[in-house]
Amino acid sequence: MSTAQLLRPEPGPTTLKITRWGGTRLAALRGGAELRGQAVGESWEFSTLVGHESEVAGQPLSAVLGAPLPFLAKLIDTALPLSVQVHPGDEPGVPGKEEAWVVLAADPGAHVWVGLAEGCTPEEFHRAVAAGEPLLILLRAIPVTPGTVVLVPARTVHAIGSGILLAEIQQPRDCTYRFHDHGSDRPIQPEQALATVDLAATAQVWQPDQPPTTITGRHITLEILAGGTHERDPAGPSLIIPVRGRGDAITRTEEQPLDLGELLLARPGPWRLELAPGSLCVVGQVDAGADAPR
Repeated sequence: MSTAQLLRPEPGPTTLKITRWGGTRLAALRGGAELRGQAVGESWEFSTLVGHESEVAGQPLSAVLGAPLPFLAKLIDTALPLSVQVHPGDEPGVPGKEEAWVVLAADPGAHVWVGLAEGCTPEEFHRAVAAGEPLLILLRAIPVTPGTVVLVPARTVHAIGSGILLAEIQQPRDCTYRFHDHGSDRPIQPEQALATVDLAATAQVWQPDQPPTTITGRHITLEILAGGTHERDPAGPSLIIPVRGRGDAITRTEEQPLDLGELLLARPGPWRLELAPGSLCVVGQVDAGADAPR
């Protein structure tokens, strides 16, 4: 069994997701020649969900960790907009799906949408859903560039636009209800979505022209780190997301370079990041809480 503290993912057939909306960047990053040019929308980098478990050092991640991971970490690449959707909140014995996005690359003019737009009422949104109308015009549009960070609470209506490569950290649940899917033939679940959504909820957003900070949701904590030395000794696992520049993750016995598009999972214990001037890195943790599956 691997005893390394800094783990790199080994995506495989069950963790690379070909989708109608996927781009071509993940096929090049993760799929090799057999997937080149295919629309790989998601790579489940670190997952212990049954049927979608990722590997590390040739072993299932849960075997390496000795326990389920309290989060799911993905890379997402969009050539087309994703559906307008919502995820459930926490339920007894079952985690919800709070999630956060860290944008790694974005086409000019790229956007995500989270929560209702200013001036849109819940009644107007309900009428548009019932009529099957496109919904993006009713949602808060957030421009994104490399480095944008967005924390989306569970039960918040949202959509990811086209031309974006992002890292996602979320509670470990795979459940989505779609309001609208831009004319695709995939099923939508407007009744379940309306029963789930909190139309007062919206995102926390950090843009790269702002000072580094920490963003905290109900379960997710994101540290946005600039150049310098950052020492940490967390009690739980951490996801390290390089965004720009150069750097290294260092433990007492290991040193791993930080590269764009290459996520690292740090097991509990002391480690530090050495980031070059002008660099940017996001470190995410999830406190799954009492509702996490056992």
